[in-house]
Amino acid sequence: MPKILVVDDEKKQRDILKLILEKEGYETFCSPSAEEALKIYKENDFDAVITDLKLPKMDGIEFMEEILLISPDTSIIIITGHGTIDSAVSAIKRGAFDYITKPFEKEQLLSILKKAVERTTLLKERKFLSSKLSSKEEFEGIIGEHPSFKNVIKTVFKIANFDSTVLISGESGTGKELIARLIHKISSRKDKPFIPINCAAIPENLIESELFGYERGAFTGATTKKSGIFQAGNGGTIFLDEISEMPLATQAKLLRFLQNKEIFPVGSTIPVKVDVRIVSATNKNLEEEIKNGKFRADLYYRLNIFFLKLPPLRERSSDIPILVNYFLDKYKYLAGGAIKFLNKEALKTLLDYPFYGNIRELESIIQKAIINSDSDEIKKDDLIPYLSGYNHQSEKDNSQTNNPEKNLNLEEIEKNLILKAMEESRWKMSKACKILGITYRTLQYRLEKYGLKEEKNTPKR
Repeated sequence: MPKILVVDDEKKQRDILKLILEKEGYETFCSPSAEEALKIYKENDFDAVITDLKLPKMDGIEFMEEILLISPDTSIIIITGHGTIDSAVSAIKRGAFDYITKPFEKEQLLSILKKAVERTTLLKERKFLSSKLSSKEEFEGIIGEHPSFKNVIKTVFKIANFDSTVLISGESGTGKELIARLIHKISSRKDKPFIPINCAAIPENLIESELFGYERGAFTGATTKKSGIFQAGNGGTIFLDEISEMPLATQAKLLRFLQNKEIFPVGSTIPVKVDVRIVSATNKNLEEEIKNGKFRADLYYRLNIFFLKLPPLRERSSDIPILVNYFLDKYKYLAGGAIKFLNKEALKTLLDYPFYGNIRELESIIQKAIINSDSDEIKKDDLIPYLSGYNHQSEKDNSQTNNPEKNLNLEEIEKNLILKAMEESRWKMSKACKILGITYRTLQYRLEKYGLKEEKNTPKR
C-alpha cells in the first residue's frame, strides 16, 4: 500500500485529502506544519508528499527542498492558489513533481498522485538494481526489451532475496541457467558457490552419490568417504537443470532435504545439515509427468514456490535484432576483431525464422555466419545453410521462403535439425549434443524416435 504524507495548516483541507486518499487505498499521514512533517517523514518511507505552498514558518518550497535533501527520489505535489501559480512553477523547476491549484477536482488530484507514485516506485527499482549489480557480468547474456521477458526479470529481482525454491520453465535454449545464475548473483548468497547440475547427464546409478556424497564402503569402489555436491555448495545455490529427468528414488531424497534441510550420504544413517537454496528448471510439463507417474507431486509443490516461465524466442521476436548485435560484438574475435553486420534481408530472414532452438540456436547461427561470410556484411545466403528446416526450393517459386513452419511440422523440423547436427559432427554424439544444446540421453531418445542411423559411407574425421 503506497504511503502518502499530506501537509496543510488547514484542518478541513487535511481531513478532506485524507478521506479521498484512504478511500483509494493509500496509507495517509497528515501534518499541520512543515517542521512536524519532517519528523514524520524521517520515520517513514513515503511514496509521495502533498504539501500546501503556504505554510506557517517554513513554506512549502523550503519544506520540499528539505525533503529532497533526505530523499531525492520522493515525488512532491504542490497545492497552490491561483495567485501563486508562478511560485508553483518555480517549485517544479527546483524539484517538485507537479502542482495543483485550488479548488481542485478529486479526479485531477488522483491522476497526478498515481503518476507521482509510479515515478517514485520506478526510481526506487532503478536504485535497487544499481545496488545489486556490481558489474555488467551479472547481466551477461540476459538481454531483451520484450514485455514478457522484462516481466521475468522484474520477478527475479522481487524473489532473489527469498530463500524459497524457484522453478524455471522454458524450452531448450531460452536461458534458464542464465536466469538461475542471476537469481544467485543478486541474492544474499552471492558470495557462496553456485553449482549447476544437469540431472539428465548423470547416470541413474550415480546421481544420488554425486548429490549427497557417500561413506567409505557404501558400494564397490567406494574406498574413501566423499562429500557430495550439496555439501560443496553449502551456503550457496544448487541449480538442478532438467529436473524431470531425476529418478524417482532420488526425488524422494531431494524431497526429504527440502522438508528437513538435511541429507543422508549413501551408506550413512547419520543426517548432515546443509544450507543450500534450490533453483530447478525443466523444458517439460511437470504436471503431465506427474500424471504419467514420472514425477512426484509432493516434490513438484515443494520446488514450485516461485515459478518463472521463459518465453520462447519466436514469441519475443522484437528482441532478435538486439540479440544479434550482442552476439556480433561478442564473437567479433572470430573475424579478427571486426564487427560485422546483417543487411536488411538477412535480418528479416531471422525475424521470420521460428527458432525452435531459441537463443542458443541464434547464437550458433551468428557464430557460423561471422566465420563464413566473406565481407563485413552478412547476407541472407550466409545464414540459410544454418537455418534448419528452411525451405530452399520455395526460394524459386513461392512466398513461403521465410516461413518454414508452413512447409514442415514441428517434428519434421526437429528431425532435420538433429540430422544436420549429426552430419556436422560426423555422428559423434558428444559433439552433436553441444551443437543442439541437449543431453546425451535426450539425443539418444530422439535418434531412436526418428529412426536416424549413420550411413555406412559417412566419412569419419
